[in-house]
Amino acid sequence: MAVNPYNKYIKQYQTNNITTATPEKLMIMLLDGAIQFLQKAKTAIDEKNLQDRATNLESARKIIRELMRTIDLENGNDVAHQLFRLYNKMAMKLIKANVSKNSQLVQEVIDDLANIRWGFQKAIEIQSGISTVEDVMKEQTEMNPINNEGGNNAE
Repeated sequence: MAVNPYNKYIKQYQTNNITTATPEKLMIMLLDGAIQFLQKAKTAIDEKNLQDRATNLESARKIIRELMRTIDLENGNDVAHQLFRLYNKMAMKLIKANVSKNSQLVQEVIDDLANIRWGFQKAIEIQSGISTVEDVMKEQTEMNPINNEGGNNAE
């Protein structure tokens, strides 16, 4: 396997991205990283690659645990507690997926993380003035019209 002569510059770029990122951007980066690990884990499950499956699931689970540590449960509201429980459920699901070699469980966690990422991204856009709450609500309704008819379908 040939070594990429640009690896040194790529690593420096990545380090600069992380050290200069806002907390909001770091959150998005963590969610993206977890999703990428989970996509690799699904491929590893399909290819029956035990090592890659375990490594990628564990990497994603570590990111989820880190996200859990960022939640201020002492001063947080009900949303903070619900998010903590959701992250915990995802972490447990990944352990089960690793043992059972179940790519559907991995996909469920990917879907949950993608939804959380979307929400954080939209909150950032609202906070920075790029979007309004009304724009985000309209977009959410257009993306998922079935769940928005007839009231609240929250769990």
